[in-house]
Amino acid sequence: MTLPRILLSIIIAGSMLGNLAAFGQQTSLGSFEKVKAKTFAKEKFIFPDDVRGTQLNILFLAMSADRENGEAQQLELLEWHEALAERGVFSDAVMAYHFPVLAGVPFFVKGMIIGAMRDSYDGKVPLDQASVLFIKDLTSFADSAGLALDERGTIVIATADVKPLKFFKGEVSAEGVDEIVAAIEQLK
Repeated sequence: MTLPRILLSIIIAGSMLGNLAAFGQQTSLGSFEKVKAKTFAKEKFIFPDDVRGTQLNILFLAMSADRENGEAQQLELLEWHEALAERGVFSDAVMAYHFPVLAGVPFFVKGMIIGAMRDSYDGKVPLDQASVLFIKDLTSFADSAGLALDERGTIVIATADVKPLKFFKGEVSAEGVDEIVAAIEQLK
């Protein structure tokens, strides 16, 4: 094998490992920052205190500083939710929550953002289990919980008291759904 072919093989293998590593990461996860919010059902909500799965919580976090990317993450996470719901993973013991996470939003536009986002979740997830988290610093929010901040939506499996255990990123796939379902079963 020639040197260029060896290098190409190493690059391809490294690329494939990088893609696999983005899915199903379990690192030394931290804890979530507290954020006051209102659910899309217009109820007061304190994240993470009011998250209430009795065994596990599945958090769908769309974290982006860019509107277009945030909307893409939101759509991808709703697809994940649907795929996992079809597998019957959600119950009182394992609850799903959706949180678009936005930083640096002026107070006078927050109501308009909530209204627009409520419409995109209505009929897809329980509105009392979805809310926009308005925060000051996106990097700090992700870092405090030990999560990677990138262009992909984040699915976090967390304990009943909302300590992050494992997170997943990537496109919706049968293999990915199987991996998340297996992780939920293992962590229950």
